[in-house]
Amino acid sequence: MRKIDLATIKVGSKISKTIYNSKGHVLLKAGTVLTDRYIKRLQELGFTSIFIDDGLIDDINIEEAISENTRINALNCIRDIMQEVKRNKIIHVAPLKKAVNNIIDDLLTNKDIMLNLSDIRSYDDYTFNHSVNVTVISTFIGMSLHYRKDRLKDLGMGVLLHDVGKTQIPLEIINKPGRLTEEEYEIVKKHTWYGFDTLRKCPGIKLTSAHVALQHHERLDGTGYPRNLKGKRIIEFARISAIADVYDAMTSDRCYRKSIPVHEVCHYLAEGSGVQFDQHILDRFIEKVAIYPQGTRITLSDGRSGIVIKQNTGIPARPVIRLFWNEKGPLPKPVQINLADNLELNIEDVIE
Repeated sequence: MRKIDLATIKVGSKISKTIYNSKGHVLLKAGTVLTDRYIKRLQELGFTSIFIDDGLIDDINIEEAISENTRINALNCIRDIMQEVKRNKIIHVAPLKKAVNNIIDDLLTNKDIMLNLSDIRSYDDYTFNHSVNVTVISTFIGMSLHYRKDRLKDLGMGVLLHDVGKTQIPLEIINKPGRLTEEEYEIVKKHTWYGFDTLRKCPGIKLTSAHVALQHHERLDGTGYPRNLKGKRIIEFARISAIADVYDAMTSDRCYRKSIPVHEVCHYLAEGSGVQFDQHILDRFIEKVAIYPQGTRITLSDGRSGIVIKQNTGIPARPVIRLFWNEKGPLPKPVQINLADNLELNIEDVIE
C-alpha cells in the first residue's frame, strides 16, 4: 500500500486502508474501487491523501505505532473534552486517563518500530488528530528517555490537552487559510494561558502536566511564547512536546499549504538543535523517527529510483528500498536493496 495525494489518484484505484471520519465511522472500506463521485466527496470532506494499492508495494503493510481503535478512542476523547471545555470548562479525567493509558500500552508493545505516523485526516479534524499525534510522539520520546510508566502518563495527560486553550480562540482565526495579522497572532498566543488556567484547576491533572499547555511554544533561546523562557526554565515535558508539536504540524497537510516531507522537517529541527530545541531530547527523537517513511518514492545516488518498503531500526536515514526504475526507464524486474548494507549509495532526492 502507498499513501497517495488525493488530487493525483485515478478513477479505478483500489483503497488499501479503510477510511474513517474522526468519530470512527467508516466512510469507505479497504478494497473499495474509487469512482469519480467517491474522490470528489473525499475532497469535499477535506481529505488530502489516502492509501491505495498501485501494484508496486501492495504486499507491504505500514507499521503503525498505535492501533486504529486506540487512535479513534483518543480522537473521540479529545473532541468531547474540547467541546465540554468550550461550554463550561469542565474536564472529565477518567476517559482522558484511559485514552493516554491505551496509547502508552500500544507504544510499549511496539517499542522497537520506527515512528511512522501515517494517519489520514481531513482539514476539519486537524486539531484533534494533531493532539493525538503529538501525544504519540511525545510518549515515544519519553520512552526513549527511559521514563517510568507513571511519568509517561503525566506527560501524556498534559500533551493530549496541550491545545485545549484553543477552544477560547475564535474559529475564524484558528482556521484562517492565510497569514495571520499581528493582532490575530497575539490572540492565538493566548491559548497557552487559557489552556494552563483550565488544566491547573482540574482535579486529577498535575501542575507539571498543566504546564505543557503553557510552555509548549517556548524555545530554548527565549524566542518562544508566552513568557520568553530560556533553557532549563522550560520544563522537560514542554521541551519534549515542543519538538513533537513542530514535527506533526509541519508534516501535516493544512488548508493553506501542503505537508513538508519528513526528511526536510528533521533537517529543520536539527538546525535548531541546542538553539530552539533541546539537543538531547531531539537526538532521541531523530533516532526513532522514520526519516523516509514506508511508501516514499526516492532516487539513489546511482540514478536508480524506487519506493521505501522497510525501516532499519537505529539507522533512520538508510532504509530498505524496492527499486523499479533507472535513468532510462523501468527495470526488467524490481530489485530490493538495503542501504544499511550498501554504504556507497545514498538517497539523493525524494519524488513527490
